[in-house]
Amino acid sequence: MNAKPNTQELTQTGRSLGVDIVILDENDSKQYIKRVIELFKPFKITGHLSIGEGTLTIPLEGNEFSYSKYLKSEPAYIFFDQESRDRNTVVTVKDTKLIGNLMENSYGMEYFVSNEKSDFLIAVNWYAIEVAGSAKESLTTLNGEGGTPLS
Repeated sequence: MNAKPNTQELTQTGRSLGVDIVILDENDSKQYIKRVIELFKPFKITGHLSIGEGTLTIPLEGNEFSYSKYLKSEPAYIFFDQESRDRNTVVTVKDTKLIGNLMENSYGMEYFVSNEKSDFLIAVNWYAIEVAGSAKESLTTLNGEGGTPLS
């Protein structure tokens, strides 16, 4: 298998943490990514990933590894910069709540997250977490001060 950098990193991290990681085949990955991009029309799918206007924006600082704990427990679909070696790859994780733990134990990367139904899109870049769709409701309680819920 000719593993891609982010894909390989998440696979190795998942293995060491006991988190099941499944990589969709290239055709399924391409179809999934195309569907999500058509639905949400992210502003930037290369370089500094961004969904753009109309999103909930959460500072990365203090929330990078904790935001996923507030998401609904369901399989997560993660994909990357669409000009990188990982461009046609979707990595699935059995539970969105595990993303923070995976990323905390991996080297830094920008990525998109959605679910099987593609009813939300999250972009995690070097500065912010941008949220569109159904996940906005779960994450509106986060403030920028350590990822704690607002009272």
